[in-house]
Amino acid sequence: MESKSINNIVAVTIWYNPGMTECDAIKSYADDVTKVIIVDNSDNDNSYLVTSFQNVEYIPLHNNLGIAAALNVGCKRAIELNADWVLTMDQDSRWNQHSVRQFIDTATQYDDFDKTAIFSPFQDTDGVPQSHHQHGDFEPRLVVMCSGNLLRLAAWEQTNGFREDFFIDSVDDEMCCHLRQLGWKIIRVNKIYLSHKLGNGAELVPIIRHMYIAHSAWRYYYIARNIHRMMRLYPDMKRYYHRAVRQYIKRLLLYDWNDKRNKLREFHRGWRDGRE
Repeated sequence: MESKSINNIVAVTIWYNPGMTECDAIKSYADDVTKVIIVDNSDNDNSYLVTSFQNVEYIPLHNNLGIAAALNVGCKRAIELNADWVLTMDQDSRWNQHSVRQFIDTATQYDDFDKTAIFSPFQDTDGVPQSHHQHGDFEPRLVVMCSGNLLRLAAWEQTNGFREDFFIDSVDDEMCCHLRQLGWKIIRVNKIYLSHKLGNGAELVPIIRHMYIAHSAWRYYYIARNIHRMMRLYPDMKRYYHRAVRQYIKRLLLYDWNDKRNKLREFHRGWRDGRE
């Protein structure tokens, strides 16, 4: 079978109060794309951080408009640059096990390439991706995390963009569900790994050595609110999100001891607001 091609890829990277660590992350993929568009949700202008890059365009928003709004700004600019695909990157994700070029070369081997809107790498959140159960080289998924994805811009245009009212959490889930509703496939490329940090990073519960991802109280508000909204928007996903809610509550009750009362309060407030 002749491989399809992915050409003129623009990386869309979202920043919020970045530093040199975020600049180092860009170095892991800047040479594998046509251009890197940084959309900065910070209040301050951080353009001085990118002066050493040759193919970086910096777009400051001077306000935190949320990841969905920033992604839409980046995708629109990529279309102006005649890109067909964008590589959506969080500021703390980096390609240190595989390269974007390896990712692209592998994705183009997929049989239903033309029917696929998103190719996602395997998100390495704990440093041991090989230990997780995987199903073949290419795995259809209901939803995938946004960072590291190859997103077909023609498909993105059909959805009218990421939902900006979601602000941060479930932004990637909603895009995936919308695309699948339109008939597109979401495919994870299991043998390509992306190093990605979730929340405040993975933490280990003493004694039982259970790994979990810590989040701030304000983040739990958006998690609960947007999960509730997702169940209303996509009824076929209710079972999936009921399971997610149980996991978050279990984590809050059993593992996440720091600021527990406030986190539970924010989770409840978000769930209540999700009904609106």
